[in-house]
Amino acid sequence: MIIDLSDPPQYEYGLLYADPPWKQSKGGAKSVRPNSSGGELDYPVLSMDEIRRHLIAADSLTGDNAVLFLWTIDKYLFEAEELAKSIGYKLHARMVWNKITGIPAAFTIRYGHEYLLYMYKGKLTPVAREARGKFHSVFSEMPKRHSQKPEEAYRIIESLYPNLRKLELYARRTREGWDSWGDELIPDKKQ
Repeated sequence: MIIDLSDPPQYEYGLLYADPPWKQSKGGAKSVRPNSSGGELDYPVLSMDEIRRHLIAADSLTGDNAVLFLWTIDKYLFEAEELAKSIGYKLHARMVWNKITGIPAAFTIRYGHEYLLYMYKGKLTPVAREARGKFHSVFSEMPKRHSQKPEEAYRIIESLYPNLRKLELYARRTREGWDSWGDELIPDKKQ
C-alpha cells in the first residue's frame, strides 16, 4: 500500500526501511564519464534536515520497540548513524552490500559497497527462530541500476522479521507485504 506521511494509516509499524537520497553529485572526470562530471543525480536529493524530518515522521508511526534498516554511503556513514541515534535508535550491526562490479576508472579508489545500518529502539525485536544465524553481515549482489537496492536486502529483512508490519521510505516500487512512501513510486506488477 502506498501511504502519505502527512495522512498516515492508524496502525503501528514494527520495521522501517529507508534509502534516503543523500546530498551528492555524480563523480568522474568528463574524459572518463562524459555524462557524469560532477553533475546532478537522476533524482532529487535531500538535506540532512529533510531526511531527519522524514525519519521522525515515520518513527511516529512505530511503537516503543521498532527496527530501522537505514541505507547510507561511506561519505555519510557516521552522520546517518548519529541521525538515527538522535531520534532514539541504537546500532545493532553495520551490514555491507558488496556491489560485485568491474573496476571502472577512478581517481583514488572505487567505492564498491554501501552500508545498511541495522538499528533498533526500545528492546531489539527478536528475529524469526528459523532465521537466527543464517545471514552474514556482508552480502554480495550486482547492482541493477543507479541507486536500486539489492533484492538480497529485502530477502534478509523479510526472513528476519516475517511478521512485522513494514514501511519503506523513499521507495521506488511497491512490494507485496510492505507499505511504501516515496515520490518516485511505481506499483509492483505482481500486486
